[in-house]
Amino acid sequence: MKLSKLNVGLIVLLAASLFIRLIKINNLSLFGDEIDVGYQAFSLLQTGRDYKGNFLPTYIQSLSESRAPFLIYLTVPTIKIFGLNSLGVRLPPILFGVLSIYLFYKLIFLLSKSSTLALYSSGALSFMPWHFHYSRSAFEVTLLLSIVLAAIYFTLKFIETSGQKYLYSAVILFCLSFYTYNTANIFVPLIILFLFFSNFKKITAKINLKNFLISLTIFICLTLPLIYQIFFGTAANRFNLISIFHDQTLIDNIINKRTSYSSSTQLVEKIFHNKPIVWGKTFIQNYLNSFSLPFIFNSGDQINIRHSIPSFGLVFLVFLPLIIKGLFSLNLKEKLHRLMFFWFLISPLAASLTINGGTHATRLFLMTIPLAFFAGFGLTEILNQPRIPSKIFISLLFLGFIFEICAYSHEYFVHYPKDFPKPWNFGYQELFSNIPNNSSNRIFISNSNFNSLLPYLFYQKISPQTLPPINDIESRKIISDMSGFKLTDKIYFINNWYHNNEIFNRVNEIAQPGDTFVLFQLNEIPGDMNLSQQSPLVNYQVLKVVKNPNGSILGQIIQKQ
Repeated sequence: MKLSKLNVGLIVLLAASLFIRLIKINNLSLFGDEIDVGYQAFSLLQTGRDYKGNFLPTYIQSLSESRAPFLIYLTVPTIKIFGLNSLGVRLPPILFGVLSIYLFYKLIFLLSKSSTLALYSSGALSFMPWHFHYSRSAFEVTLLLSIVLAAIYFTLKFIETSGQKYLYSAVILFCLSFYTYNTANIFVPLIILFLFFSNFKKITAKINLKNFLISLTIFICLTLPLIYQIFFGTAANRFNLISIFHDQTLIDNIINKRTSYSSSTQLVEKIFHNKPIVWGKTFIQNYLNSFSLPFIFNSGDQINIRHSIPSFGLVFLVFLPLIIKGLFSLNLKEKLHRLMFFWFLISPLAASLTINGGTHATRLFLMTIPLAFFAGFGLTEILNQPRIPSKIFISLLFLGFIFEICAYSHEYFVHYPKDFPKPWNFGYQELFSNIPNNSSNRIFISNSNFNSLLPYLFYQKISPQTLPPINDIESRKIISDMSGFKLTDKIYFINNWYHNNEIFNRVNEIAQPGDTFVLFQLNEIPGDMNLSQQSPLVNYQVLKVVKNPNGSILGQIIQKQ
């Protein structure tokens, strides 16, 4: 059977999508959450437990918070094959990023029967900076997107064919989505309700008692561990940390309004300045901000520099007229259009409940799907108008698209890693992989710049089997009068060396021949002092000096002779 031109186009698109997500995968260093994913997967691989000792956990305990486990479990095979490195950690999100492009194509084609619209929409998703950026790093949202698309596709296939395998596959995937990223807890139930009520007659006609009971059993079995974690475990901890309902700043503002010199009577102040009103206004502000054109097309996520490239939006500017055209051309009588419009409206709801959620690119990542569809649909509508102005307009947009791709690629691969090294933990691999691992000597690692424990374990490839569960890392006096924690009797993490001008005296006080010290510039080592060139220490060897892209020193490794 011969492949159609558009099927060939899909194959080319998927191959190109995989290529641009794999190329120069080490362009950006692994940041803290990625290292956590990798080492948790390494621990599960070797011990069947997370690094805090929990056996096959349904929610994984990290150093500072609980994490949805699904991405970590899916990273175990790639860590097994490729080891503790960038490819081992980042390959699952890359593959699921490409899979989401394919699933998006299948979903659009299923509902529209138009391979052209499906190809244009999936192409817009593939080359959208938002999707590209997130599917090159270990962010859970790329996995969530693939699972949601697959679950919706199987639901619609069940409605179309009555195949039980599609129904059970959809139920399983919808349940698993809750184990990927917390956004699913709000988005998925809403999209399920939409699918159910918009296809009410067909679904109720196709589901019999047996199908219903089996689906209910699957749902209970897969979600019961999560429900237990929410009510009796730690699954809700993350939301409590970031939700607007626990934002102390909002509460302080209410108190200030009620007690300021301009305040009125206590009753009046309580009426106009209270938690429900402030929470409601904050939610609405976040929700509206998520649709902001400057946020989407110009500035991106300015709060967390890891989430987008500065000076570039999350979506190319040339997509804007296509999206506008697509939006204004929607026919809400069509299933596909209703689904995409509803998706567009509900995708910011979960993020809007969180602090700064209106411009948080990770929590808003599901918006990529309707935006890509609107762009693909808008392009289709314009191309269906065989007029000279339309052809000229499309030609200009294409030239702008090529320019934006080239400009973005230049910024992403050339400037971004050098201009913003700190959010990506630049230099940590070089620093921690060069620590000598000699069990007979002690190692003192500074923990004042960043939590150094996981980078040390990850880049040293230390087996969790050789360590006790990492439970107790609370700061306390561990040696002399310095605070920190110790991993073993030979490995110390120092949180506070106290006064910088005494750092070298303290090193001399505790150092024994063979002891190694990992120190960060400015935190412990003053100014731009290079200990290999000038040092107040005698009988110490500088093993490594690690520099930032701008030439300043990040950290140094020294050893007592």
